[in-house]
Amino acid sequence: MAVLLLTSPVVAKPAVPLVPFGIPFLPESPKPVAPSHPLYQRIALNPIVGMPDKIGAFLIPITNLKEFEEALRETLAQANMLAPPGQPAQAHLTVRWITLDAPTKISFSSNATSSISYVLTRSDNGQQIFARDISTSTKSTGGDGADRLKGNARLAILSNLASAVVCLDKAALGLAPSDCALTPQASYRAARMTYIFVPR
Repeated sequence: MAVLLLTSPVVAKPAVPLVPFGIPFLPESPKPVAPSHPLYQRIALNPIVGMPDKIGAFLIPITNLKEFEEALRETLAQANMLAPPGQPAQAHLTVRWITLDAPTKISFSSNATSSISYVLTRSDNGQQIFARDISTSTKSTGGDGADRLKGNARLAILSNLASAVVCLDKAALGLAPSDCALTPQASYRAARMTYIFVPR
C-alpha cells in the first residue's frame, strides 16, 4: 500500500502575543509606572508611521498594522502611560516602523531583528522629550520552520515594545540609556512537524 507523506503542521492562533507584560527580560522587565511617575496616564499615541498594512510572506503572515497598533496601545495602557479617553495628554508618542529582518531559509534555527523608532514630544510646545531607534534580536531553534520563523519574529517585535516601555520609564527620570534594547529570557518553541499517512 502506497502512502503520501505530508509535513505541514497544523498551527492555531499565534502563540506569541505582541503585548510584552508577563515575559521576563534582561537587564529588566517592563512594569506599570506608579501614579507619581511623570508619564503616568500622560501619553497619547499618534498614528503609526511607515508600517505596511501586512508584515510577512503570503503563507507566513507575521503581523499587520492594525494588530501592531492595538498591541502598542495595550502595552502603554498596561504600563499606566496611556492617557485615558477624554483626558488631555501631556505628551504624544510617534512610532515609526523601520524594518523587520526575519529571513526565510532552510535551517534548524530562525533569527529576527525588529527595528522601530520612538519619539515622545510635549503636547503644549512640541519639545522633544525622548527619541530612540531600538533594534531587538531573537533566535529560536527546532520545530517546523514556518511556525518557528513566525513565532520568533513576533518575539522580536514584542521585545521591541518592552524595550520602549522601559526606556520611556527611564527617560522621564533622565536615566534613559543610549541602547534601550532588552533581551527576552525566553525563546519561541515551534510546533513539531506533523506526519500524516494517507492510504492511496
